[in-house]
Amino acid sequence: MTGTENPCAFEERHFTISELADIWQFSKEFVRQLVQNEPGVTEWVRQVPGKRRYRVLRIPQSVAERLYRRAQARVELDNDDLPGSSESSRRSIARKRSGRVQKTTV
Repeated sequence: MTGTENPCAFEERHFTISELADIWQFSKEFVRQLVQNEPGVTEWVRQVPGKRRYRVLRIPQSVAERLYRRAQARVELDNDDLPGSSESSRRSIARKRSGRVQKTTV
């Protein structure tokens, strides 16, 4: 991403790996893998000769939102592929999950 694409990108909120891991309830390593090659993520690298490489990732809010929307779209797509995924079946499942289904005894 170049500076001409979004001139106010630096003003956008940027998350750390730890912040997104806390928000999304994932491990830091999993979030790191999710954002690793995502366009728009900034990477700051410090390499001192003879020492290990330090890498800091910052994820703009727009990138975090894009990742989240993409994951939600996959969930919706997976739900549509389930057998009996008609609207009435989804409402039935929702009622069961909410505890509104009445049990009858025979």
